[in-house]
Amino acid sequence: MKLKINELKEKVSSGVQKLGYTGEDAQAIIDTLLYAEMRGNNQGIPKIATGGVPKASEVEEFRITRENKCGALLSGGHSMATTAKAVDKAVELAAQHGIGVVCVNHTHSSSGAIGFFVRRISKAGYIGFLSVGNGDFAAVAPTGSAERKLGTNPLAYSFPYDGGEVVFDTATAAVAYFGVVEAMLKGESLPEGVALNAKGEPSVDPKDIIHDGKGESVLGAIKTFAEHKGFGLSLFVQLMGSAFSLAGIPSAHQEDGTGTFILAIDPGLFAGKDEYMTRSRELIDHIKSAKPIEGQEVVLPGERGDRRVKQIEESGEIEIADGIWNELCKFVDEA
Repeated sequence: MKLKINELKEKVSSGVQKLGYTGEDAQAIIDTLLYAEMRGNNQGIPKIATGGVPKASEVEEFRITRENKCGALLSGGHSMATTAKAVDKAVELAAQHGIGVVCVNHTHSSSGAIGFFVRRISKAGYIGFLSVGNGDFAAVAPTGSAERKLGTNPLAYSFPYDGGEVVFDTATAAVAYFGVVEAMLKGESLPEGVALNAKGEPSVDPKDIIHDGKGESVLGAIKTFAEHKGFGLSLFVQLMGSAFSLAGIPSAHQEDGTGTFILAIDPGLFAGKDEYMTRSRELIDHIKSAKPIEGQEVVLPGERGDRRVKQIEESGEIEIADGIWNELCKFVDEA
């Protein structure tokens, strides 16, 4: 169905507030969810009604636990709200020292569309990298197994250039957990080859993979993208978002929650900002000059999403699947 953007924003705000969030934390969650929804990213509004955003009363108190010359460790709070704070801290450190490393632990595993956060880094003029280890949540099987051992473990990077930002955001799983939730709510099948049922057999039925889309209950397993290549990246993400961040993994330290690793780099650290901007622009122009295959085009990471946002903002309307909108409305309106 088509909705007015303002109607969507009001309903999302109501849902987040119903979960008990207020002030800057509420706004960070709202902004992250709307960023995803506007770009057609499955990390959007289904999280509100399905447990992807926990109640504010269920999250630990936010605090800064360690800090040194170019790094900081933050703990607690809702993942989206704390990651927003962590990104700002990483940028602050990069401005002072050329590089900022900030980690987060003791948060909930649903981090949202992390492209939102690295874009924030590059809009401030820095190169950004972010990865999330999903704590004790296991939904993904390593290549060669059907047993869940990894989270969906997303990563994202961004870099500014003379003309905008390039933003890449992906799960290392073949499909994100909330991609499965979204398919279930829409009554759609999954793509072939991305998931396994509880018997370890290939399945395209979301109900074979997750219980009911609530509480992150997994029955089967999701595969990594590109088999061993995705597995290799997933393992790196899990390392940086768990061991390095002092966060949990499915088999140990579950009490330490989900971890996030954030890196901000001053692009002028070696060459100077102007020279960096010239060379990054040259790289973008070189890539965009590639002769496209007939009927296709060369699209930079994040470019399709930006076009979708522009179209939605110009029309003032957005298309939302009936099942997803009805689930949100039911959650917001029920006593």
